[in-house]
Amino acid sequence: MILIAGDGRHVGKTTFAVHIIRHLSEKNEVTGLKVSPHIHDMNEDLDVICRSADFIVAEEKGFSRKDSSLFLQAGAKRVFLIMARQEFLERAFSVIAGALETGIVVAESGGLIDLVAPSIFFFVRNQTVQITKEHYLKYKPVMVTNSDQGFDFKVESLSYRNSHITVSGVDP
Repeated sequence: MILIAGDGRHVGKTTFAVHIIRHLSEKNEVTGLKVSPHIHDMNEDLDVICRSADFIVAEEKGFSRKDSSLFLQAGAKRVFLIMARQEFLERAFSVIAGALETGIVVAESGGLIDLVAPSIFFFVRNQTVQITKEHYLKYKPVMVTNSDQGFDFKVESLSYRNSHITVSGVDP
């Protein structure tokens, strides 16, 4: 799993995930996962897998401007969406964990870092803003800075061989 968290909203997490999916899906099967800490309005392009009072787990099936759909459009073979507050995330994640056991998973989620050990953990931040979500730093993420020139991490340095994610020049 490649896990992407960020320092708040609008720092480029989804855009960074889309770049990774687009690059890795050229030669590999990629599954996307988007985790939201709150329940969104549902659209007809979501195939609900599990709905409870505490969370919703769905599979994205359509093309729209939603983040989960952008993962699909970037080349992910399947994309799952979890809508759950942190206290319900483990239960929600267990619903689809079996579907994520093989191949590459690119997940956009801050909360999952407490539940999984990703192959690589990226933390996306804005160049002009001081980091506010410092608790993620204890996991020793690969820091990715988003500036007017784009990201300072080149997704082309990522590769997948023998069931392992490798990063040229970085020790994940």
